[in-house]
Amino acid sequence: MLNELKQWKTLGLLRAIDYHFGQFIGELGADNLTVLSATFCSEYLGLGHICLPVEEIAKQLNEKCLKTETDFQTFCETHDLNCLLQNHFPAGNSETHARLTNSNCVSIKDEETKAPLSLEYDALYLRRYAQFEQLIADKLLHQPEIIITGDVKMELDKLFAVNYNYIYQAYCLDKQQSLTLLCEKYLDVLAENSLDWTAIEHCFKAANSAQDLAILDQLIPLESRCDWQKVSAALALCSARCVISGGPGTGKTTTVTKLLALLLQVREDLNIKMVAPTGKAAARLTESITHALEDLDVDQSIKDRIPTQASTIHRLLGVKANSNHFRHNEAKRLNLDLLLVDEASMVDLPLMAKLLMALPEHARLILLGDKDQLASVEAGAVLGDICAFINSGYSEKKAKQLVSLTGFDSLLNTQNSAPKNNAGMADKLCLLKKSYRFDQYSGIGYLAAAINQGKASAKQVLALCEKYDDLSHYANNDSSHELLSQLIATGYATYLKNIAQVTVDNRDLPKKLLKQFSQFKILCAIREGDWGVMGLNQLAETVLNKAGLITLNSDNNQLANNWYVGRPVMITQNNYHLGLYNGDIGLCLLDENNQLRVYFQMADGEVYDFQPSRLPSHETVFAMTVHKSQGSEFEHTVLALPQTQIPVVTRELIYTGITRAKKQLTLFADLPLMARAIKDKTLRFSRLVERLQAEQ
Repeated sequence: MLNELKQWKTLGLLRAIDYHFGQFIGELGADNLTVLSATFCSEYLGLGHICLPVEEIAKQLNEKCLKTETDFQTFCETHDLNCLLQNHFPAGNSETHARLTNSNCVSIKDEETKAPLSLEYDALYLRRYAQFEQLIADKLLHQPEIIITGDVKMELDKLFAVNYNYIYQAYCLDKQQSLTLLCEKYLDVLAENSLDWTAIEHCFKAANSAQDLAILDQLIPLESRCDWQKVSAALALCSARCVISGGPGTGKTTTVTKLLALLLQVREDLNIKMVAPTGKAAARLTESITHALEDLDVDQSIKDRIPTQASTIHRLLGVKANSNHFRHNEAKRLNLDLLLVDEASMVDLPLMAKLLMALPEHARLILLGDKDQLASVEAGAVLGDICAFINSGYSEKKAKQLVSLTGFDSLLNTQNSAPKNNAGMADKLCLLKKSYRFDQYSGIGYLAAAINQGKASAKQVLALCEKYDDLSHYANNDSSHELLSQLIATGYATYLKNIAQVTVDNRDLPKKLLKQFSQFKILCAIREGDWGVMGLNQLAETVLNKAGLITLNSDNNQLANNWYVGRPVMITQNNYHLGLYNGDIGLCLLDENNQLRVYFQMADGEVYDFQPSRLPSHETVFAMTVHKSQGSEFEHTVLALPQTQIPVVTRELIYTGITRAKKQLTLFADLPLMARAIKDKTLRFSRLVERLQAEQ
């Protein structure tokens, strides 16, 4: 068996680590089935899967045989793998399962053993990943009891009161618009048929100010509405574990800021910590919370106690040098009462497990993220798995509790139809659907929705681009490079034209330039090639140099040649000593001493500068991958897809790229190829959903 594995490694069908893990299992005395399964288990982990379903073993072996022109049946008969020949029959899976169970290298669920592999829920795991999954399920479902005190309903009503100034302004912009659509959009109307639309229309037409619309509280009572932001806040208020999922701009951080204000009114000394997976995401969370506080209608004393500085998960847990372990763990818990995790879709399974392991028993947990966004770069799709129950509805008990807090009787219609199977997790989930980043009725909004549903054919995408001014589409071929060059020159001109020397008199200049730089961005699916990060960064430098917006150094010195005023760079390797993390973006500018310095806005919102030579691994970032753009938003986003079909281009990647755009999206893509990529949802094998069901 090892000879075949070695051949597959040589041919590039296995990674070296997969081969060596299989070899290690063989040295422990395992049979051929266990060695083969262990090798595939390692391979699947590298592909982002948490486990290897038993039925996948034969499929994966068949693929290897096809690629090496080996007869599948002969291979199985030669290596005592006859059980795989019947894998598509239940008996075949049962025999495979039984043989793996009997291996000394494989343990089963709840068995006390140090076997390197674990067989649980008809799937094979590296043992520690099975433990990570189980820990996450346990921590999410087994929560401390929450006792609500005080008149929180009155405070909820106040914090989520209708903003009639906003509605009046929206109405005045177009008094001929559909009032049904307007009320659905701004008043969250659900029960349209039960309302007196004649009276509502008269109210709008007679209104001379926002105050005149206040009568809508009576014409459109709470029973006919459902503000899911208010529901999510109420859910988090009465649950120690709460997951709020929503697309970009759906108001997740705004909602949570109001929730934190309410919790601090109930308990003044509440110790709150906020984290995100990357430094850039932490900085974005800091900015969002700070901005939300400006519009928050609560006492200043409450505002002052709401934290505005977020950190990375790694920094909160305390990184140990040259180690995968953290200072905070199950033995040394974090000192906090509430933990808020933003961009939770980016958190991989091991990191989520270690974070929850360090959570104090009494602490609340709030996870924020977009379940439809790209999953973590490393293994797992934790948020997606957790949100598998998000459309199941609430249990009768939870629905009644939420109605009492919000007044939205419509929640009683969303009761869980199968509470035995999923009420426990479903009662901790809330989905926000209305986007405030881009209008859900805009081209970007319609395109994002179509992609999310897997219904964006080439014809449909083209029709949307022709209908809406905020969408543009061009072919991704050589003839489009001239148009892309024009977009680059225009898009980056604002920040480049405003560049000046940084002195004591304009210390805020770097922050302003960084903000201007982030208004326009090119996003790519891949790194190599003309339509990848490297090719488009090179194109951008050429275009901007030719336009006189940057000056590339022709010095033979390699370091000097890489650096120029205005160069944007992205850190690609964490440096905990400097406080710079993978994904952080900085700008190269001249300081008062006429020396090049690179300026970064840190997670706390402050700007720090560094010598170029001191930076950890980095790269130019006029263009970046969609993966690196998660947690960011840009006024104008250019999404450049490759010219051929490749596995990395998926529905989730395209959706994530498109929803980075706030006002304008320009798409360079082969639409038939894009439609094929959108058709199927990406699947990552795990058993977290099953564990969440089993533990209830």
